[in-house]
Amino acid sequence: MPKEWKDFIAARLVNAHKSAVKLLARFNYKGGNFLQSKMFLGGVSLCISILLWSLVALDSNAESARTMRDTIEYVNLGAGLSVNAPVKEVEIKLEGKINELSGIEPSDIVSEVDLANLRTGRYTLPVRFEAPTFARVRSWQPALVEVEIYRNVERRFEVTPQVSGDAPDGKVVSSVVLSPDHAVVRGPETDVLSVQGLDAFVNLDHLGANGSIKVPVMVKDAQESGDTASRHGRVSVSPREVEASVTFEDEIVGDRIPVKVSVVGEPHEGLQVESVKVIPDSVSIRGSSKTVKSIQSLDLPPVDITGLEQDIQLMIPMEPTQLPPGVEITGTDRARVEIHLSKKMSVTTFSNVPLMLSGSPASKEWRFSPPSVSVTIEGPETAIEGLEGNGPPCELYIDVSNIVSQHTELPVLVRGLRPGFHVVRTEPEEVSVTAVE
Repeated sequence: MPKEWKDFIAARLVNAHKSAVKLLARFNYKGGNFLQSKMFLGGVSLCISILLWSLVALDSNAESARTMRDTIEYVNLGAGLSVNAPVKEVEIKLEGKINELSGIEPSDIVSEVDLANLRTGRYTLPVRFEAPTFARVRSWQPALVEVEIYRNVERRFEVTPQVSGDAPDGKVVSSVVLSPDHAVVRGPETDVLSVQGLDAFVNLDHLGANGSIKVPVMVKDAQESGDTASRHGRVSVSPREVEASVTFEDEIVGDRIPVKVSVVGEPHEGLQVESVKVIPDSVSIRGSSKTVKSIQSLDLPPVDITGLEQDIQLMIPMEPTQLPPGVEITGTDRARVEIHLSKKMSVTTFSNVPLMLSGSPASKEWRFSPPSVSVTIEGPETAIEGLEGNGPPCELYIDVSNIVSQHTELPVLVRGLRPGFHVVRTEPEEVSVTAVE
């Protein structure tokens, strides 16, 4: 603002102040009327001062400046093309007379960027302005803007469900149906071409009571780079959500379980079952997870061995005594059962069995302590029964060969043990041997 205008405004304000002081002095008396109070008259003085200053400031010949914001228009874009312009507005500083600047509307200013004859790509272009002739443009920011021109395309993709979370116990997902099952991707050609597909992530833990849920459609990009998010922001997906309906079925699993066969009855007298072997010893079964986990073994019908006198092999159907519904046996339909017999064994103990001497010259005598021992014999039951009253089926002796000391401890040895028998133990296992002079 010119100096003469400042001096003029200051003089006006001083005069207004003096007039207000004189007015206050004239009416300064005590009374009960509010209109005659100092507060009221002071307010009148202030209003007069502001009014005088406003009249001066709005003088039609005063110069001033004004800052405005205007929307940038991107014009003359080629057919079939789109523009990505991050900068949407420009800040303009105008100069001119106060009353003229105050009347400028945003529609009176044109801010545009010319895109004529530009192909796809990235450009840095100037911003062009048109303002009323009475206003002068002092500056504008930004003067240059970056734009990207691209071709808009669209592609139709099938939406692929991606399942996460846990199914109910004993169940597996049977199917996931999306509605709709396709979506359209629109946007810049390069960005749309980088899209590899569309996914809908279905979390089983968040399913509704009817087994359905609304999930967003997510873009699957071919490139894993830092600008993936910005590319996805320039493409649109329609529809943005799909409804996923999930159905479940019993979980079908397979497992191998052992095959078992039991026997009933007793073999011939004196014989016992040594082993029962099943071939194959295990089979594969299939069924619902809960049922399969409850089966520990496949139990075939028992085999009757009453009066059996020798080993046998036989084929039996692979038909268990109990098999829950819905369980399937895979593999062979027959099993071979091998039953091996052995003699029934018995154990008996003989007490006070005398000890024999071995390896001693005829001229030398020995004394044992104790002079007799106990021996426990194992053998076939019938053979053991035949020993009753006849003594053990062996001899117990002490070997004093090459013994030079007069007193020593020597083990009790066994000789002449008849076939089919086995010495379990002798008590004691050693005796004291003393030479008699």
